[in-house]
Amino acid sequence: MRTVCHGISASAGKLGALIASILFTFAKTDNALFLISGYTSFAAAIFTFLTIPDLTTLDLYEIDKQWRMILNGSEYEYDGAAVDPRHSSYLERRKRMNRGVVM
Repeated sequence: MRTVCHGISASAGKLGALIASILFTFAKTDNALFLISGYTSFAAAIFTFLTIPDLTTLDLYEIDKQWRMILNGSEYEYDGAAVDPRHSSYLERRKRMNRGVVM
């Protein structure tokens, strides 16, 4: 699973480089180029904050165990450390709060 995600990440980087090279051709001045880079970086930072979970303190075995259960279709049967709200993304935590699930 990790190697598939590495491939997806690499292709997303190449797509980003393609989009940047197309957009940069429309930039007439250095100021426009700077603004395009700045706004894109800001949007990427917000997207990352909202959607990427914090897994720094989670064991890699637990992440793999959770993914295996998700791929097998038994996502809701997993009861390990990876479902702790500390390891959720901001949007996942907000979704739980809206459903009334106590963290």
